[in-house]
Amino acid sequence: MSHSKSLLLILLLAFLAVNVHAINDMPVIASFQGEHHRSAFGYSMVSLDFNLDGLDDLAICSPNYGYIYPGTTDPGHGKLYLYYGVNGFNSNTYPALTYEGSFDGSSGRVVLGIFRVGDISGDGFDDLCMYVEDHISWNESYEKLLFFYGDTPNLDNPDHVINLWGNIYTFYLFFALGDVNGDGFDDMGIVYKHSPSYQNRLSIIWGGTFTEQVVSAGEASSAYSVSINGIGDINNDGYDDFATGFATPSSDATHNLIRLYYGNASGNTDDPINFVQSTSGISRGCKPLGDMNADGYDDFMGDNSNEGMHAWLGGTGINITESSFDMDPAWCGGEFQRSLEHGDFNNDGYEDAVGASFGSGFAVWLGKQHVNGTSDYIQYNPGYENFGYSLVTGDFNADGYADIAIAASHEYAPQPSGNYTGYVWVYAGNALLEDTTVANDDPLTPAAAGQLSIRLSPNPLTLDNQSITVSLKGSDQPEQDPLTIEIYNIKGQCVYKEINQAHSGNGYLITPDLHSNGIYFCKVQSGKQTAITKFTVVH
Repeated sequence: MSHSKSLLLILLLAFLAVNVHAINDMPVIASFQGEHHRSAFGYSMVSLDFNLDGLDDLAICSPNYGYIYPGTTDPGHGKLYLYYGVNGFNSNTYPALTYEGSFDGSSGRVVLGIFRVGDISGDGFDDLCMYVEDHISWNESYEKLLFFYGDTPNLDNPDHVINLWGNIYTFYLFFALGDVNGDGFDDMGIVYKHSPSYQNRLSIIWGGTFTEQVVSAGEASSAYSVSINGIGDINNDGYDDFATGFATPSSDATHNLIRLYYGNASGNTDDPINFVQSTSGISRGCKPLGDMNADGYDDFMGDNSNEGMHAWLGGTGINITESSFDMDPAWCGGEFQRSLEHGDFNNDGYEDAVGASFGSGFAVWLGKQHVNGTSDYIQYNPGYENFGYSLVTGDFNADGYADIAIAASHEYAPQPSGNYTGYVWVYAGNALLEDTTVANDDPLTPAAAGQLSIRLSPNPLTLDNQSITVSLKGSDQPEQDPLTIEIYNIKGQCVYKEINQAHSGNGYLITPDLHSNGIYFCKVQSGKQTAITKFTVVH
């Protein structure tokens, strides 16, 4: 081939590559901003279904609300805004609930932030955690975690309170774990700092009872990057799994240690797996990615190092020594991976991932049968400081596609200038999002596992209407094998069973006739392939 033809081919391929990537778009459907300069609107956000209408809601915290710089004596008392998901969600959507702090400079409450916790009360509603500081006087204050169970008409009276004082440990960080022991209550991870020894303590707060179980104490140094984070059900046994990450004392050669804990009915945490041990710098925290290849196992990001952001596909025999794929660009939201989330943005049955880099933008990795780590869509920073500091996903506009809410909450400079109120944008998922990295896929590579993947709709069910569609996702199923559907209650008792001799491509409509509220499990088996998923029955 001549030099001119080679150059023409290179230019043509570059042109096609640019245009292939340009196909994908996520338009902004809503934008919100804080009520005044330096309010830090969007500093923390949570996606949840607080009113159990099947739509995701968006909670936004503005911790500096009330402090107008300069020229005010109000030190700021914070404010929370809760926007319910609704058909046609847009910039004019008004918050359904708000909560404002009351601190006046000497006494009252300051709203510091909000956390995602899942359904810690086991009633089917997602719950909300608010982090506050109550001031008794100008020199006496107490930190608290306030828990509001879903569907409460206001945020005036919390359903449960954890007082974060009274011992030598001080509260540091809070994480959602999922249902680690499979009792129908989602659990929480909490990190405390130990004042005299400057060490971290990592614990589980069990949902329902709010009892604390120490997972690690006395072995984690006081380095600020530390986590105990849920990563989903990576081995598909019905129990959510989690990971811890911390720096060991400098005398310990491992220095950076990430451990993997498999959930189990007894809640035992005595036998973790040393997942990543490194003397070089890594992010000390894993993050869930959902089931990106629809094989029935949740996937997760294991660590972020100078070599890239490493991800593992779930399964029963995970190779901890080598990642399944590396995500490019390595954007996850800083040391705490606060801006790496997942959702099905194109509603194709595969979970997708999104990660942000403060100030640069966000990247989307679409799920597919053969997952690779090259992003399929990048939205660069439209020109705001700390763009991507907080990020959550959910279907806020009720169109069946997960959306991305992303914040630029504050300026870099310690003394802000201008009129920077804090901003939140919602980018819409849509059916046009598609894989733009086909050339990187290996069609000869088998799926990570030949398991079924199932989806239930609706979820949750009600006692009055228990017709539920069981849809099969992921790998193709041999049509000659009978397909068995079973429903189990939280005690492991089979309360419904049916056997289908013929496979249906449109799903299976069942009516299990369940008599009480709570958590149930649906098990589907076809030949040697099995999948289990959880659902809820409510009033």
